[in-house]
Amino acid sequence: MPGTRLYNAAAILPGDGSYVQNEGGAPPYTASAAYADASPASFAMSGVLARSYRLVLRIVLLQAGCALLAASVFLAIRGASAALAALAGGLIVAVGSAVLGWRAFKPGVAGAATLTTAMYTGVALKWLWFALALYVALARLRLDAAPLLIGMLAAQFGYWAGLIRLK
Repeated sequence: MPGTRLYNAAAILPGDGSYVQNEGGAPPYTASAAYADASPASFAMSGVLARSYRLVLRIVLLQAGCALLAASVFLAIRGASAALAALAGGLIVAVGSAVLGWRAFKPGVAGAATLTTAMYTGVALKWLWFALALYVALARLRLDAAPLLIGMLAAQFGYWAGLIRLK
C-alpha cells in the first residue's frame, strides 16, 4: 500500500525500511519510498511535545480564567478582600499545574523510568508549591480562607475542562 501512513510506525519500522512481522501477523510489507528515508521515531512521535505544551498551557489558562471568574463573583458579593483571596487561591492551583507540566514534560521523548521520575518530581514540586503558597496566603497575608479555597476549587474546574478534547 504505497503512500498510506503506517499505524504505530515506531513499533513496526526497525529503521531499515523493512516490516517486522509478529508471529501470526499480517503478511510481509516493505515500506514505500516515502518512508524509506525517514526515521521510525518521526512517525510516532511527531508533535508529541508540542501537543503536551499546548495542553499544559490550555489547562493553566483555563484555571486562571476560572480563578478570575470566581474573583469577580466574590468582588460583587463580598468585596475586594474576598475577591483577592479567591484570585490567589485559583492562581495557586494554576501555578501548581504549570510547575507539574513543566517538570513532567521536560525530558521529552524518553524511557519509562525517566518519564516516571519526571512525573513524580513534578507532583512533588506541585505539592511543595501548594504547601508554601497556602502558608504564605493564610498565615502571612492573612487572606480569607473560604474564598481562597473556593478559588482553588474553581480553578480545578478549569483543569477538568482543559482535559476535554474538542474536535
